[in-house]
Amino acid sequence: MSVTSEQLVPLSEHISYLSMPTNLGFIRFFDETGKDCVYLIDSGNDETTGARILDFIRANFPDATLKAIINTHSHADHCGGNSYLVRETGCQVWASRGEAYLMEFPDIETQLVWGGTAIHDIRSKYLLAKPCRVTRVFDGEEELFLPCEKGRISLKVISLPGHYVDQTGFLLTDTDGKRVMFAGDVLSGRNSIKKHWIQYLLDETKTKESLEKIQKVDADFYVPGHGDVTDNVEGIAELNLLAILETEDMIVDELKTPKTTEEVLKAVADRSGITLKTSQFCLIGSTLRSYLTGLYEGSRIDYVIEENKMLWRKV
Repeated sequence: MSVTSEQLVPLSEHISYLSMPTNLGFIRFFDETGKDCVYLIDSGNDETTGARILDFIRANFPDATLKAIINTHSHADHCGGNSYLVRETGCQVWASRGEAYLMEFPDIETQLVWGGTAIHDIRSKYLLAKPCRVTRVFDGEEELFLPCEKGRISLKVISLPGHYVDQTGFLLTDTDGKRVMFAGDVLSGRNSIKKHWIQYLLDETKTKESLEKIQKVDADFYVPGHGDVTDNVEGIAELNLLAILETEDMIVDELKTPKTTEEVLKAVADRSGITLKTSQFCLIGSTLRSYLTGLYEGSRIDYVIEENKMLWRKV
């Protein structure tokens, strides 16, 4: 399906978002020399998505130049369009240091999920983006400016790790004073949370810290990686946190009886009404191990090695 103009939702004078399975930021302005410029935040799932985005830009803004893709993190559904867009337009790619490594060596993604060299069944476009060189690397938090015909647009890089290694969010302040926070996958919209109560995360503790941090970011709009845009960050952050805390409690309850990691995965999936297929088995299994680490480091569970099995149990 093509990208349509109805999917481009304006939030301020120069900042919009493309309402898609993965929400994309769309920044368009005329620079100081009068050139029509577009910056994207994230690029969607794959090269097909990248082609549809470029077709949309060319059809609706024929004189515009795609200057850069600014990536929140390196999961394929957020950077999968990079390689195509770079090849076709020569645009730059900006990302944090940790995510830049992963975009340049995407095999690490499936290796992390699998815990070793991954089976071919999960080496699909949904988990494995094509390699893409990052041309501007963010080392920590910083502020930069995009000069335009009416002044400049501020872009603050905000570190929001947890969902992934070195995820960042971007707080943009437009020339009209409106502030838009592109949150990546630290936030999921209400509809997305209801559909996927157990969300992928790499570090449970850091995810909770990032959810607390984003509530202190003052913006007019908050754009989650998936789901509806909101102006009420406290409400949606609390819902995301509730999903994490309920999953924690479910795991601890299951560990009244000692279980292996795979037995915990089955119990949690059964209780959540999830039928695991290969990719879900890997993704939710990886997420579950991150929960077990957080609960263990928080002294809510421990483990014992018996008969060559690691058994987790409630403290």
